[in-house]
Amino acid sequence: MKTELHSDVQQNVNSVANCFTPCSGWRTRGKLFNRGIGMIKSELITRLALANPHLYQRDIERIVNTVFDEISDALQRGDRVELRGFGAFSVKSRPARQGRNPRTGQAVSIAAKRVPFFKTGKELRERLNHKPDQ
Repeated sequence: MKTELHSDVQQNVNSVANCFTPCSGWRTRGKLFNRGIGMIKSELITRLALANPHLYQRDIERIVNTVFDEISDALQRGDRVELRGFGAFSVKSRPARQGRNPRTGQAVSIAAKRVPFFKTGKELRERLNHKPDQ
């Protein structure tokens, strides 16, 4: 089973994605964004609020939480979530295996588990590997 975003939502996601280019001087409430290290959820919400001043920040927070919850719920059901141009989330099953305690060298049983997996989309890979004209 595959879960996809509606095309209108996907266009909005693509237009909002353009506001995530790191630039100096982005400040909110006196704090500089955590550039270079990664982005946390509160920074994502703040950037979306700055890019969409007609929306309340609490509404944007509710939207972001809903999107994350829906992705999590779909993965929990075993569905695949595809965001065209961005990537696809899926779940992979890891079988039970024998491992070793690095300190003692003793054999340890490791239970089977399911882990989230993300595969980047073609457009995202191209954006990441874009080389300026020489």
